[in-house]
Amino acid sequence: MSYLISLKSYFENLSRSLDTVTKWVCVILVLFMTVEVLTAVFFRYVLNAPLKWGEELARFIMVWAGLMGISIALKDGEHIGLEMLTGKLSGRPLYLVKLIINLMIFIFLLVLFIWGVLICRQAWGTFMPGLQISWTWSHLAVPVTAAIQLVHVFAWLVEQTIGIFRAEQASLIQ
Repeated sequence: MSYLISLKSYFENLSRSLDTVTKWVCVILVLFMTVEVLTAVFFRYVLNAPLKWGEELARFIMVWAGLMGISIALKDGEHIGLEMLTGKLSGRPLYLVKLIINLMIFIFLLVLFIWGVLICRQAWGTFMPGLQISWTWSHLAVPVTAAIQLVHVFAWLVEQTIGIFRAEQASLIQ
């Protein structure tokens, strides 16, 4: 049990740190995208000289910011859950249902991570016409944010496993 508690502490700290970094990166990306879009609009409509890469860069940043925003929402517990069911449960059944839900989320994210890596490898030889960078840099947002979310969900899985053991011990004492 002490191993699970130290594992929980480690992954909670890692999850919290990743969430803080993700929030700052997301803020910076959104600010940068705002400036970039305003600049592109200015060049297109005021100077009548559109930037070749303006729209592409905005899409690139939006993909990264959007997927990072999803990991922030997941960390804050804004994922799909069975509120009607979990609201009526307590103790061991509640931890068990939460464990099953988060296990399914973990499996989905693991598949998303693996497929994201495969797609990045396939996209390596293709380039964005305006930015002249590989599409891999855009597609990389999928496995990177999936990995961040895997850390968050793994921390929850350890927490729910500890909750099940503690609920079981409490029921044995009574």
